[in-house]
Amino acid sequence: MELIMSDETNQPPEEKGEGKWVFLSHSNKDFEKVREIRNALEGQGWKPLMFFLKCLEKGDARLPELLKQEIAARHWFILCDSPNAQASKWVQEEVAIIQKMEGQVFKKIDLTKTLKTELPKLVELSKRATVFISHSQHDRVVARRIHEALVRHDYRVWDERDLKPGEAWAKQIGTAIDDAVARGFVLVLLSPDSLTSQWCKHETEYALQLAARSQRSNVVPVIVAPFAREALPPQLTNLQWFDLTKCRFEERMEELICNLKARDME
Repeated sequence: MELIMSDETNQPPEEKGEGKWVFLSHSNKDFEKVREIRNALEGQGWKPLMFFLKCLEKGDARLPELLKQEIAARHWFILCDSPNAQASKWVQEEVAIIQKMEGQVFKKIDLTKTLKTELPKLVELSKRATVFISHSQHDRVVARRIHEALVRHDYRVWDERDLKPGEAWAKQIGTAIDDAVARGFVLVLLSPDSLTSQWCKHETEYALQLAARSQRSNVVPVIVAPFAREALPPQLTNLQWFDLTKCRFEERMEELICNLKARDME
């Protein structure tokens, strides 16, 4: 993104880059082991939701519907499997709901094994939940709409509002792209303005270099305005791109997010 700053940069940190919430389905009897999973997730930048509802013990009739509503509001899940979880009516209810819902991403963790053994599953989940949006400042409106749609799906999204005053902006952006390539995606917004932007060119080239080393399909060209196709940089022509100018924006964004969640990140 081009470095044209605005007052948005000064907003409180808690309002920036929201996302990466993950729901931990587990038996309360496995609390200590699940806490290790929670700590490992936090170390990878997640915000784990780990709680126990006391009213479960009282057979509250509202629980099934409340449970469905909470799960429906989340997008990333860790299913902590164990004999205790398998014996729990409520845990099995959670698992059944999660596995039936479309668009949710989940990993099953076997608590009878060591954390070291199961850690690769947590890392794999973390490889698809961070996004860097490379865009021209002339495309800020559509970039903001994309940002908001991703955050609603609990992605952590980096943009120029995360730039810290007094620190080298180029270094901050490079670090953010490093993180996105390692833990998610770089969305390259394509438009007549971005295709003539030197900042966008540098960001795209750097992201492609990193992605080539890891051999992961996580640099995604996204068309946000019509342009002459001969203007497309050669290094982007062989990538799977996404056109947001076709059909309704909301529908196309849902398709893009489903595409990101289903991509092979190895």
